[in-house]
Amino acid sequence: MGPLMAARMQRDRTWGAVLAMSFAWTAVGQGLAGAEYYWDNDPGAGNGLAILAADGAWDEVIEVLLLESSALPGEGTHTLGLRARNAQGSWGPTFTTVVVIDPAIGTVPAINITLAEYFWDNDPGAGNGVPLIAMDGNYNAALETIMLETDELPAIGAHTLSVRSRDANANWGVPFSVIVDVLPGAVSFPDVEVTAAECFVNTDPGEGSGTPLLALDGDFGSAFEALRGGSIPVPVIAGTNVLWTRARDTNGAWGPAFGIVANIDTTITGTVGIPDIAQERALVLAPNPIEAGRGFLIRSTRSLGPTRVRITDAEGRIVAEHRFNGQVEWYVPLSDVAAGTYHVGILPEEGGMIWRRLVVQ
Repeated sequence: MGPLMAARMQRDRTWGAVLAMSFAWTAVGQGLAGAEYYWDNDPGAGNGLAILAADGAWDEVIEVLLLESSALPGEGTHTLGLRARNAQGSWGPTFTTVVVIDPAIGTVPAINITLAEYFWDNDPGAGNGVPLIAMDGNYNAALETIMLETDELPAIGAHTLSVRSRDANANWGVPFSVIVDVLPGAVSFPDVEVTAAECFVNTDPGEGSGTPLLALDGDFGSAFEALRGGSIPVPVIAGTNVLWTRARDTNGAWGPAFGIVANIDTTITGTVGIPDIAQERALVLAPNPIEAGRGFLIRSTRSLGPTRVRITDAEGRIVAEHRFNGQVEWYVPLSDVAAGTYHVGILPEEGGMIWRRLVVQ
């Protein structure tokens, strides 16, 4: 097992809260199944602190790992030990490196991405690129999966594609650039649409034989669709089950099934309300959660006109209220509030109150 990258950690606002490292498992055909680390004294294989896979899954021979650095040892020189486990449960040798904790002691700030953009070849300046879309519809994490629209590629040949993001303090990071070779015939893409979707519980009845799902907008005609259930898949089994969903494209090909664990309660009668997903994504708070004493952004997909914002605590008491002129994004200061869950009411002049939940840590 060999290190591909190492980093020196400093506990001030110059450095991030995550140390990312890559490891290669040398046995051919084996993937990683887990990793751990420790400071100074080796507790023994399997007894260290768990490390997360950056993509959320241990399924590659080479993995990018995330080591949480929010609780570092004391100032001075320390030994950081890391090791990985293969799919057969065997731990590899330990890789150690010397890490200097500098005396610039400070609290590592929460790191969130609030916006991202890209540009081809020439930098138009921070904030002037083409916006990128967060795959989950919300920029609220330090690591985000983003979607790049490639309907309009540059001319055939080699080009530089650059991507950069903005943090919760409205600071843009440095661009990350890669060389992209646009080949002949690569400038046209087939239409990608969902034409049907289905679900099933536990046992796969076969493609096309599950319980049909409905498009939330009443029409399957997009690459991304918000779905809602029709009838509950049968047989209905009370308790913990795995609920699977999958979709079909315009060529009649079914995609892989995606499963989640669901607790099915057969005692519920009537219907359960379905949130308006389109509305949820049209108006978001970022970052969320936030640190006590810091403010947050309200971001809308359209200008709302003059708007009143009211923040209440869990008992309904008003803790802050602000008024804003029409715009699509504004900063809401929030100070002198304790950690907890708050409700943010957004009241545009031309509409009713829209509520969002805000968590203060």
